[in-house]
Parts: sequence; C-alpha cells; structure tokens
Amino acid sequence: MSVLAFGGTVAPFFCVAQLTILFLGIFVLFSSLRSPLNIIRPLHMMSLLLIVLVLLQIVSFPTSFAPLFQARQEVLRGRSFTLSLAPYQTVSHFLLLATYWTAFYLTLMICRDGKARTRLLYVLLALGTFEALYGLLQYLTGWQQIFTYVKKYYLEDATGTYINRNHFAGLLEMLLPFAVALGLQQLGTLRRLSRRSEEQVRAALSARELVPLLFVVFVCVIIFTALVFSRSRMGIVSTVASLLVVLTCATRGSLAERSAPLMAAILSLGVIGLAVWIGSDPVITRFETLTREYTQTDQNRVSIWRDTLKLIRQHPLLGTGLGTFSVAYPSVQTVFLNYRVEHAHCDYLEVTSDLGVPGAVLVFGPIFWVLAQAVRGCRKVEDGGGNFVRLGCIGSISAILLHCFTDFNLYIPGNALVFFVVVALAWSVIQREEDKETLGGIQATASPQQLFNEGHR
Repeated sequence: MSVLAFGGTVAPFFCVAQLTILFLGIFVLFSSLRSPLNIIRPLHMMSLLLIVLVLLQIVSFPTSFAPLFQARQEVLRGRSFTLSLAPYQTVSHFLLLATYWTAFYLTLMICRDGKARTRLLYVLLALGTFEALYGLLQYLTGWQQIFTYVKKYYLEDATGTYINRNHFAGLLEMLLPFAVALGLQQLGTLRRLSRRSEEQVRAALSARELVPLLFVVFVCVIIFTALVFSRSRMGIVSTVASLLVVLTCATRGSLAERSAPLMAAILSLGVIGLAVWIGSDPVITRFETLTREYTQTDQNRVSIWRDTLKLIRQHPLLGTGLGTFSVAYPSVQTVFLNYRVEHAHCDYLEVTSDLGVPGAVLVFGPIFWVLAQAVRGCRKVEDGGGNFVRLGCIGSISAILLHCFTDFNLYIPGNALVFFVVVALAWSVIQREEDKETLGGIQATASPQQLFNEGHR
C-alpha cells in the first residue's frame, strides 16, 4: 500500500500503512513477551543508541547547557533549546524510523517459517512486476497518470505509481535481483535434471521446471526494461552493478558457473531486444547530457553536496536533527537560491547532516556489516532456497547503497520500508546459518546422553 500510494510520499496515504505496521508490531510484542526473538539481540544496542541520539535532539535543554553541546545561536529559543532545528520534523521522521524498525522485526518473525518467507518474496516480486508493467504502460501509451492523478513532471518517463523516476528505479533495482536469483535457482535445477538424462535437450524441454523458468525470465526482462525506460541514469548503473555482483556471487560450483553466464545472456538479450523494439534513443540521450550537466554549471548536485559538507562541519557530532535538512540547508545554501532544496541528493551526506557522524555510523554500519556477512556466506554450501534469498538480498542491498550516492531513496517511505524488509531477509539467512553451525558444533562435541538431556529441557 505504501508503495502504490506515490511511494509513501503523501502522508495521509502512508499513514494507513504506518499505523497498520505499528499496531501489528505492538500486538506481536505483547503476544511474544514470554518467548522473545533471540535473532534480534545483536541489533538491540545499535537501535538503542540511535534512539538515544534522536531523543537528545528533541528533548529541551536549559540555555545554560548550550556551551556543553556547542549549540549554535539558531537553536537557542528563550530559556530552553533543542539540538534539532525543527523538532516537529524530527519527531515525524522518528515515527517513520520506528515504522521501519517494526517492519524489520516483523519480517524476522515471518522468516522463521520458510514457507512464509517464500510467500513474502513472491509478494515483493508481484509488486515489482506490477510497478514495471504500470511504468511501461505509461511510457508506451503516453497515459501519464497515477491511477486518477494526472502527472505534472517526468511526462516522458516510466515512473509507475511514483512521482519521481529515480525513486521508481530505486524500487525496481531492489526487487530485480530477487527475480534474477530465482531464475538462477530454477535454471540450475533444470540443468541438473537434463544432466541426469541421456537425451538432455528433450528432458530440458519437457521438464516441469521450464515453465516457471520462462515466467521468471519474463518478469526479469519486464522489470529491467521498465527500469531502463525510467531513464534514471544512476538507477540503470546501480542495477547493472548489482546484477554483476549477484552473478559473481552465484558462481559457486561447476554447475552454477555455467548457469550464471547463461542467465546473464538470456536477460541481456531480452532487455536489449525490447529496448531496440521500443526505441532506446531517449535513454541514450539522458547519458549524453551527463558530462555537460556536471561541467558547465554550478547548479547541480555536486554544488549541493559541497554545501552539505559545510553543514556537516558545523554539526559534526549530534547533527541538525533527524529530517531537518530542508530547514538547516538555507544557512549554507549557495546554489538554487530561488528554490527550497528539500534533500541533499545523497543519502550518506543527508543522514550525516541530520544525525552527525556517529549517527551515520549507527545507521549505515549495520547495513554494510549485513551485506559483508551475506557475501562471505556465499562460499558455504547451502540449500537452493537459502541461496536464492541470499543472492537476491546481496543484489538488492548493493543496488540501493550505490544509488544512495546520488539520490535520497532512503527518505522515500515506500522504498525505505522495502529496504528494511530486504535487510531483515538477509539477516534472517545469516542468523539461520549461524544457528546451524552452533547446532553442528554442539552435536559434534556433546555425548548422546547430553544431547538427549538438552532436547528434553
């Protein structure tokens, strides 16, 4: 719902999804107090520290504390002050952050059941397919509407139910790797079946797995093609880079080494064929203007980044307040003077300006750690289902982290919500493997009587 309602950027629409997630989280919390989630314990400290940081930003301090926090003149208001330049915005974004955390923990609970996890992944793929088809319908027919809303911007691009093409691309680049990973899994299964048969070609063509494989390839091609015709340059670059990561991580074992190039070739031929048939000139033109855009004028994202770095130097430890970039930026603004700059167009810089350097570490540190653990686990032999989820998460997280350098997808509620779900999926796979290793170590060292006693506690 949050994605379909303009990516969650319209507060009244996103509020429905937000309240649903929060109430569901409260219900699950009270119903599971007797059996808490063991898999979320390592995350408690990071979450708690981030909560403390945001609370410090919105709590009122007497003005006598101003030297202690090195508070600047603009935050001093009468007898008290807050570290946040705009407490209301900070509280609003803190509620959004609480929603994302709740979705994260709910996803971890869902992933306890392998079948439920699979259904969740199919829902994500269905969402990506719908958005892609909607975007292609807009691009091919010129029907530039989001349901009953008539678009005013990006009238020549595929945007799906999003206003901004870059955020539409951000959603698709998170979901496409799961479709590619699923295709790799089914292709590997098909190759194993044909390998065991004397008549390999006939066995492959008659296998039941061929139809699902063709459908998954169709989904991959549709999502990738819609992303191309969003004409989001960084979206396309991030997607290609993430798929290269997925295919590289998939090359484990002789059979996988053959499946990855084959999947890459099928996907490339499908996307190139559709792009040539539809017409790729508008997409190529977007990349041709890249050099001129960033070399002939100071009115660009690089200029905003330079100003944002000044803002970070002014508030390096505690930031200006979560969600306060649009309020704090005018104090350092040197470009787009006739406009209100809402975002830094770089999630890393904006989060750092909002929360300070320690806050940025608390936000992005665990995400990069989860990604590193997921990549490291690719060396381990595991079941096809776990590998499919792992590869999809690696590609999804890699794509959005790369896109974060030039855009603000994590400040779009719909995309941020999907991203937290993906990170939870990756964490669940990592935790399950650690549990298996722990159990394997216990079984290897414990006596039969100890195992019997442990099982009956």
